[in-house]
Parts: sequence; structure tokens; C-alpha cells
Amino acid sequence: MHGEHEEAMREAFTELDRLTRLAYRPQASEADIQRLYTEGAAIDQGWHYGPHQRQWEFLKAVRSQWECEPEAVRQALRYCGGNGGFDPVQRRSIEQARILSAAAPRPDIERGR
Repeated sequence: MHGEHEEAMREAFTELDRLTRLAYRPQASEADIQRLYTEGAAIDQGWHYGPHQRQWEFLKAVRSQWECEPEAVRQALRYCGGNGGFDPVQRRSIEQARILSAAAPRPDIERGR
């Protein structure tokens, strides 16, 4: 993955994360949620069906793991040691996902509003 493609992927993922956080706000209306999800889906699909699908899906998966099972990720990183078999792009994805998940936890969406 070329540096400029990686930079674009990281920017797109940060934007997708921001849109998701906005949709999870308790004060978000159903119309806001729908609009934010639509915008996020467009970003996701662009990368999911693009030439860097593997890196995008890795970033999404590790972001989810940091949020749902942070200790499991830490333990896996400790167990692997060194680079743990991860390439440099994956290592940076792990770090980006950690930073985003630590920034602010996503609140639960109220159902049935």
C-alpha cells in the first residue's frame, strides 16, 4: 500500500468513526441517524470494494476488537511480541484503532425512539 493510499484510508476511517459517533448521540434524530449511516456506508463501500479491501477490513476488525475486547487485544500484542507477524500498515492500524476507541466510548443507541 502506497503512503498516500494509506493516508487516505486513515482519513476515511477517522471520518467513518466520527459519523458513527454522531449517529450514536442520544440527541440524534432518526433522520440524522439515517443520514449519518448513509454517509458512512458510502465511505465503507468505497474501501470495501476497492483495491485495499484487506487493509480496510483489518482496520475495521481491530477497531471493533479494541472497543469490545481491549484486554484481549493487549494480551495478543504482548503474546506476539516484536512486530507479532504484523506488517507496518497493520501495526499502524492497530495503533489508530486504539486511539479511536480510547477517544470516547460509543454510547448505546436508544432503541424504539
